[in-house]
Amino acid sequence: MQEITATERTYYFIKKPNNVQLIEGVLDPKPGRKQVVATQDENTIFSGPRRLDVLAEIEATIGPQVAFNDLLTKDEVNGGYTWGRDGEEDDTFLVFARPSVAEPLSRALYEVVNPGQTGMYARVYHHPDPTQYCVMEFRQEDIVPIALGADPTPIQDALAITVTDGALTQQEVDDIVNAVTTYAGQEVNLVDFIPASWADQQVDLETAILLGYNLE
Repeated sequence: MQEITATERTYYFIKKPNNVQLIEGVLDPKPGRKQVVATQDENTIFSGPRRLDVLAEIEATIGPQVAFNDLLTKDEVNGGYTWGRDGEEDDTFLVFARPSVAEPLSRALYEVVNPGQTGMYARVYHHPDPTQYCVMEFRQEDIVPIALGADPTPIQDALAITVTDGALTQQEVDDIVNAVTTYAGQEVNLVDFIPASWADQQVDLETAILLGYNLE
């Protein structure tokens, strides 16, 4: 057997021979305690203090993510593994945003996680009617690992229009921008980033589908 022993949050990826089973997980021991994950010697295990440390190995195995908060998911239809919701549909929620805000904001959040790189933090879905808002897909357990030295300017720029159109207050935008600096080097819960003014702009998967969004 091979083991990983963690005294602080540690992300891991276990790959069985021929990729018959893939496991992504996280150890999150309480202060002063340890957590251990063990696997058979024939398996391959990768680990690191950031999810980014193991994502490269997972992507090399199943292909690139669409968005950072995608989860390693068993493909029950075609076999193998893909990126998806991993059965977390009940914890998934969607936030309405203007098309001019949704993708820039998702990209800005990714820059906070992985400075200097391009990508999306959350998937963005467009409505068939181009006059309708987009929706951004999140989960209640989403984590934003704010990198040291992360630049909050892209988030500030992405959210500027929301103040102009009254969707957010300037104070709410300032609070989000300041949080990027305050919590640099730490992991924060995504739901803590969502301002009160967006509380009524959230729907679940079923409602979004009924409204005409294709969430595949």
